[in-house]
Amino acid sequence: MEVEKAEAVEIWNRETVPKVMKIVSVRLPQSDLINLLLVSPWINRNLISHPSLWLVLDFHEMSDAGNRLVAALSLPRYQNVKHVNLEFARDIEDKHLENLKNKCGNSVKNIETLNLNGCQKISDVGIEFITCNCLKLKGFSIYWNVRVSDLGIRNLVNNCKLMIDLNLSGCKNVTDESLKLIAENYQGLQLLNITRCVKLTDKSLEMVLVKCSSLQSLNLYALSSFTDAAYKRISLLTHLQFLDLCGAQNLSDDGLSCIAKCKNLTSLNLTWCVRITDQGVIALSEGCRSLEFLSLFGIVGVTDKSLEALSGCCSTTLTTLDVNGCIGIKRRSRDELLQLFPKLICFKVHS
Repeated sequence: MEVEKAEAVEIWNRETVPKVMKIVSVRLPQSDLINLLLVSPWINRNLISHPSLWLVLDFHEMSDAGNRLVAALSLPRYQNVKHVNLEFARDIEDKHLENLKNKCGNSVKNIETLNLNGCQKISDVGIEFITCNCLKLKGFSIYWNVRVSDLGIRNLVNNCKLMIDLNLSGCKNVTDESLKLIAENYQGLQLLNITRCVKLTDKSLEMVLVKCSSLQSLNLYALSSFTDAAYKRISLLTHLQFLDLCGAQNLSDDGLSCIAKCKNLTSLNLTWCVRITDQGVIALSEGCRSLEFLSLFGIVGVTDKSLEALSGCCSTTLTTLDVNGCIGIKRRSRDELLQLFPKLICFKVHS
């Protein structure tokens, strides 16, 4: 009896437990998944035999992330990794990416998304090291990096031809040359974030708007130097769904009327667009009837007429509407807004 029980337990551990762990493991954080490898040899063999479990390397906010990355990509199970997250792994440097190129170049060939947000020690040289073997890269994010310049973007576009999602937010040293390269090389781009890229001008943005007609998301947050010459070109983006123009001080009603031609727009941030009046918002309401998110925060030139127009066209879609600071709007209480927009669930998007 004891022998039979022992055999049953062994069969359970060898066959059933690994199968259960396989099902559970797809929902576990990577650190927990790695810990499971130590539970038993049967679980170890079973999990390692499923490549789909080892497509992600997540070292965000971790210490010694550079060495961890090189060590992980030296392991057979990570030979097909597709997504690498190093967000705010602040000790990672160009030398780690050089080691990766020299020791694990073949291991990064299938990477599709790379997040280097907040990795402020990475420079143009580091971008060259990490992208030279990432020919399948589709998403690249390097938020808040003042060491990256036009040279880094040139390295990126020379190496990675399939980009559809690019985040350069806070990269204050990229200039029109970078946007020109993006426009010429990434005409299938779908998401672009150039928040606080303060050296950009109308000329380069116009090039992007003309050539990157597949854009679905465009973030121009805190870029006050652009004018209607560029904003009017946004009307060319027929697939655009998300647009952030917070702080667009030069955007006029004429520019907004052109943006209103983007009929698929669902999210629009017009916070501190101080030149906007009822005229622009009325045109917006008539053109963009699928709006779900709209911020008019701080715009003193809009009145209740804007709310009435929006209610007539977007009352069944709007779930977020911020009119705080709009002193020309008198019907701003929660109850009054709900009468006009019964689906509202968020009344404030700025703290």
